Formats: sequence, C-alpha cells, structure tokens
Amino acid sequence: MTGQATPTLLALDAAAGACSAAVFADGSVRRREWVAMSRGHAESLMPMVAAVMAGRDYSSLDAIAVTVGPGAYTGLRIGLATARGLALAAQLPVIGVSSFKAVARGAREVGAPPGPMLVVLETKRADLYVQSLDTELAPTSEPACLMPEAVAEAFPALWKGAEPVVLGGDAVSRLIGVLPDSHRVTVVPGDGLADAAVVAAEAAEIMMADPLPRDAPLPRPLYLRQPDVSPPTADRHRLRSGTQR
Repeated sequence: MTGQATPTLLALDAAAGACSAAVFADGSVRRREWVAMSRGHAESLMPMVAAVMAGRDYSSLDAIAVTVGPGAYTGLRIGLATARGLALAAQLPVIGVSSFKAVARGAREVGAPPGPMLVVLETKRADLYVQSLDTELAPTSEPACLMPEAVAEAFPALWKGAEPVVLGGDAVSRLIGVLPDSHRVTVVPGDGLADAAVVAAEAAEIMMADPLPRDAPLPRPLYLRQPDVSPPTADRHRLRSGTQR
C-alpha cells in the first residue's frame, strides 16, 4: 500500500439495478456517484469514475474494487471489464466483492438489526438469487438461484432460529408473498440495491486483513444461471463446464 493507515480504493458497481462509483480514502468514502437504472450502465459508469476521481491521480490508489455478482450478465461484464482495464493501466490489484455481501452490509448501514440475514436479489426472471448470512455477515449457505416457493422451504435452520430473519435485497417483495406465517422476518427498508460506497468499505477491510499483491489473480464473475444473451465463446465454454471467471 502507499504507507497510509487504511487503503485508498476506487470501487465500482454495475451488477444489477444501479450503477455507482466511489473513492474510499483515509478511512471513509470521499466521493460517491450512484444512480438507479435498469440499463445504460456502459454509458454511465466511466463518467461516474471520472467524477469521483476528479483531481485524484490513479497512482494514489492501492486497489480497485468491484462487485462480482450475481447480477445481470451484461452489467457484470461492464463492471469487471472496467475494473480490469483501469487496474491494468494503473498496475493495481482488483478486489472482488459479492453482491450478496455488498447488499447485506448496506442493509446494516441503513439500520437493519443484528441477526441472521437472507439476501434476496432480482434475476428479472421467475427465480431469485439467494444467500444466507450470520450476524457477522459471514455466508452460511452457498449462493443459489431458486424459485420463491423453494426459498420459503429452504434454510430450515434459519427459519427455526430464535430471532426473526432479516430480509434484504431488491427482490424481497417477491419473496414475502409466499412465506408462511410461521416464518418470522424483519424487512430492511430501502431499495435493496448495491452501492459502490459500501463495496469500497468492504474491500478496504479485506485489503487491510490480507493485502493483495499487484499481480494477484483477477476476480471472477459469480454466475448462478445461464445468461439471457449469448456470451463470447470462451464464456460459453466456462458456463458449460461449470467454471467461472
């Protein structure tokens, strides 16, 4: 790192229903651009980066952080490609943050109570992206893509716990309607979308705990379902073989 107590990072998110960029320095977010959008991430992300980086040289950064999904296939590729391109030019490592963790941490920042959490993200299809986390926001299940009714039946230990399950994410409203009355929940207020400011803070903690070398492997996108568009040939091979990049 550059010798300061905490790392300086540029963070990006274009994985789902919002697009954002933020700069984290001296222990807090210094600049942030965030807009909810269903499309247009490719046109919006770099102007946001330019805005948050105004007056700041890339040589002052210790790393670039980016959400790795799950999310929209096109948005994920835009975010990761932008992070990789900037990192390559500036010779910086890239830190990947899952969309589940970004949304969960954001939920805590807007007042979600401590306790077990289930993050439910939109797929724009009939199913949902889901993952459970404990009170420390450590994952307690593998990321999954499930129908709402299957989510209601899954996670038996979570639903039978002593505390209500905290529900966060942009697809919570689609789950609430199918949950039985016996499933006690607390719904996080807000839109449930990721924010690069939260991604930056999460990545700073990751980097402080385990600093990355500049030549660290690049993060891979988290795909939980086949894309709605035809991916490049190399990506098709990875999807068929079950590998990620």
